[in-house]
Amino acid sequence: MPDGEIVDTLGTAKIRRPGRDATVAALGLMVPRALRAADELAGRGIDVEVIDVRSLVPLDVTTILDSVHRTGRLFTVEENPRLLGWGAEIASIAADEAFWDLDGPVQRITTPHIPLPSADSLEDLVIPSVESIGQTIEKALQS
Repeated sequence: MPDGEIVDTLGTAKIRRPGRDATVAALGLMVPRALRAADELAGRGIDVEVIDVRSLVPLDVTTILDSVHRTGRLFTVEENPRLLGWGAEIASIAADEAFWDLDGPVQRITTPHIPLPSADSLEDLVIPSVESIGQTIEKALQS
């Protein structure tokens, strides 16, 4: 952590990696994983934009929708189960406000619908990995 005061604007998402083929919205631990997956996909000719959502309330809808307008695809990456996750809200907003910009369904990359294991080794098996993020995006863009 750098020394000194850190002041930033709440409710402002940041584009961590620009791209043209798909938008990935990620939060917390999933941001570096999404960035690594995007780097791996770039080696296979898929250019993914990664947005660090940074806060859910307030939510920077403008940055996300502007990206979807450019890329035509939206993926969310969450370290929580699919049911009632924050990605559902972003998918709903995209369906309401960017439906005609979407070239395919919004895809949510989440943990399975199970209680999150407390053992590190088991937790690593269920939280989205760099590989699972990349595979999901690549498969969706090929179909």
